Amino acid sequence: MLLIKFIKDQRGQTIVEATIALASILLALTAISIAVMTSLNNSSFIKDQTLASKYAQQGMEHMRYLRNIDPVSFEAMESQIYCMNPPDNSLVPGQCSGVNIATDGQFKREAEIQQSSLVDCSMGTKIIVTVYWASSKCDAADRFCHKSQLISCFSRQSDEGRTL
Repeated sequence: MLLIKFIKDQRGQTIVEATIALASILLALTAISIAVMTSLNNSSFIKDQTLASKYAQQGMEHMRYLRNIDPVSFEAMESQIYCMNPPDNSLVPGQCSGVNIATDGQFKREAEIQQSSLVDCSMGTKIIVTVYWASSKCDAADRFCHKSQLISCFSRQSDEGRTL
């Protein structure tokens, strides 16, 4: 009699153990899935951040090129933000209204010029190149919620093209 009662108690206990084991396995699989998704999302963000830094560096090099080929015109430019439009990075006064770097539609690049009267660049020109990008973390109100920014001071050029 005691043996039969023991066997009946074991059946219920086995079902409880199986349920707990199944729940533990599901919890572990869920944790692994979340870790993989987070890792992929972070990988995508780092890739975009690296691209944005590259685009900012290219923008800064273009600004330096403009300064070197025509210093007089460059130094006469107004202190403001310019949208750097492709394919030739032409400078259009004002902020960019949308994507302007030919990729998968998530980057825009702007350059801000601050002439010597406004900045601490020892009578030079302060250049701020900013690349904004969109991701799934951005909301509709602020589509370009991430940015990479480079700041540099350009010295003035003499009439002969030498740096002063």
